[in-house]
Amino acid sequence: MKWIIATIRLILVILGSLFLVIGGLILLFICFGSPVISRFITKNWARYCLLILNVKVNFSGQIPSQRVILMANHRSYVDIFLTFSRYPASIVAKKELGRWPIIGWSVRLARMILVDRSSKSSLIATMRAIKAEIDKGGSVILFPEGGIKDEKLTAPFKHGSFKIAQLTDTPVVPAAIFYHDPKMVWGDESFLTNFYRQMGNWRTKVDFWIGEPIKADSDAELLDAVKSAIDLKLNELSLGERND
Repeated sequence: MKWIIATIRLILVILGSLFLVIGGLILLFICFGSPVISRFITKNWARYCLLILNVKVNFSGQIPSQRVILMANHRSYVDIFLTFSRYPASIVAKKELGRWPIIGWSVRLARMILVDRSSKSSLIATMRAIKAEIDKGGSVILFPEGGIKDEKLTAPFKHGSFKIAQLTDTPVVPAAIFYHDPKMVWGDESFLTNFYRQMGNWRTKVDFWIGEPIKADSDAELLDAVKSAIDLKLNELSLGERND
């Protein structure tokens, strides 16, 4: 039964995404790359995927009203849908996403910044791209752990983006993602294996919190403050789950 549910969802996600992505790219071309169109299509694409996958989101916090760098812990590919559904800014993601069907086509639509974590030159180019987006007045979403981690709290953060935040005087907004099912973590298995293992379940429950903007006197202090804020919220959500 679970594989039937997962198959139906996969087909609906593919078909719906094709329609929204192709339509969005056409609109983007007609409107000369309008960021308003990009944000509108990206947000609705993400919400459509969450609806089809029956991801029940308990959202708390406040959507940023200014230019920020939003940083969240990273546990699943669903994290992309979660962040886009509430705050469709440019997102920093691994370069492999650019080769995925549909996701790869949406790179321009969603203003994704792709990074090859094994290449120093790619990392430098990514930092420049983040700074360029911020200099244009845009916001950026990234996962400072540098990939998906199977941790209760956050893994060590990468420093580069915090230096850019200080350089551009951009506040960093902490965000916490907590899945009620710890098996949601996407490890070394393939995308399809993980999808069929998890999306065959009737419902996926997740808490998504966006905190207040944070500034600090140095990039090191900023990193510590953001990491502490996310860890504090993850611990709070974990305790709340055990007490339910």
